[in-house]
Amino acid sequence: MARIATLPGATRSTLWRVLGLATAIAFMSTQAWGQDASKVYDLADLSTMPKLASMSQATKLIQGSYPPLLKSSGVGGTVQMEMVVDKDGKVEPGSIETASSVPALAEAAKKVAEKLEFYPGKVKDTPVRTRVVLPVVYKP
Repeated sequence: MARIATLPGATRSTLWRVLGLATAIAFMSTQAWGQDASKVYDLADLSTMPKLASMSQATKLIQGSYPPLLKSSGVGGTVQMEMVVDKDGKVEPGSIETASSVPALAEAAKKVAEKLEFYPGKVKDTPVRTRVVLPVVYKP
């Protein structure tokens, strides 16, 4: 698409005819702000940080995901999760990475991450894909 914008005489009406209205508008808005729709932004690049949509929902999901055998045995720990939150605030499937010394807790936290919802990160008031690191703490 970038080549179309650099062609001489590429006007809005030309883009609308070639790409269709919706695609042209999306293309122009990403070009206007200098954003690449496939880029994943780090927190340092954002003007607005992503935020959990509901802390109470996240807490309930975490509590409900605690493996009963580990909880009753007094095994707890912190799982560091890294994921990509899309511009709609959803965690992208397949983007979740976990680190924990207890593999069962890491797997439980991964299932929680799949259900989390965020207010997305923004660059210049435009929602963007964002890399988020989130610790999940399991206390027996």
